[in-house]
Amino acid sequence: MSFSAYSAMFLDFKREELKYSTFYKYEQIIKSRLLPFFKDMEIEDIKPSDLKKWLYSVSDVGTKSKKHYLGVLSGIFNEALLDEVIQRNPVKLIRALKYDKPTIKPFTADEVRLIMNNAPDNNFKYYLAIAFYTGMRSGEIVGLKKRDIDFKDGLINIERSRSRFGESTPKTKYSMRQVPIIKLLEPYLLELYDKHDNEYLFITQYNKPYRDTNVFVNQYWIPILKDLKIEYRRPYNTRHTYATNMLYNKIVAPVELACLLGHSNTEMVYNVYVSYIETNHKNFDRSIAIYK
Repeated sequence: MSFSAYSAMFLDFKREELKYSTFYKYEQIIKSRLLPFFKDMEIEDIKPSDLKKWLYSVSDVGTKSKKHYLGVLSGIFNEALLDEVIQRNPVKLIRALKYDKPTIKPFTADEVRLIMNNAPDNNFKYYLAIAFYTGMRSGEIVGLKKRDIDFKDGLINIERSRSRFGESTPKTKYSMRQVPIIKLLEPYLLELYDKHDNEYLFITQYNKPYRDTNVFVNQYWIPILKDLKIEYRRPYNTRHTYATNMLYNKIVAPVELACLLGHSNTEMVYNVYVSYIETNHKNFDRSIAIYK
């Protein structure tokens, strides 16, 4: 049976199992990256050496993307393995690619204040406030509805996310969570809440919810960092900034932070945020007395 037939079968199964946004990524990887090389090959004839030739031919993306490609490729071979068309998955015989995660660089407290003080007085300002003061993902923020804001108990209920693929539940089941409304954030929420009668918290000039946050990025985020002469970082860095400061200032423990960020366990917290703090000794208190 051909590779293209099994890749089609794989996509048919994934269409029922995955969110459309993830399915779309898989589909694009197969169409643009895998089929051009393996399309006419019989799946039982593909050897590890063929996989290496393909892998070395991919030169326009980094290691992280290649790992994603190999993951999809492995899934296709697993379908043939379950059908007993092949005896083993050749992807498993390829040496794991070494991927060094990029070092995160959160915004400093001064940079956060500078950005917030210079943000234009529109939806972008409210978006930034929620991002910096809750660590929520961008899709979760624009997906907020008024009923999700519980001023009485001081909580935001995160139940959905919005993107160019539409509205869905958040990234994982653990992403459906509650985050506290800190005092710094409360006035922003109250002001935004009373601006209109729409059920969504963030709406466009056409009284519709935002599809995604691209308009914020292109019209406001990039220009404001440039104007303030602040090193560019992705908007997602607001989440990193929230997380590292919550830990660095000992506001929460790693397990509590994992819950606030919507992670299933503390692995991400320790691998990314704790490791950043442990290697950031610039502001180390050098006056401490180790031995008294």
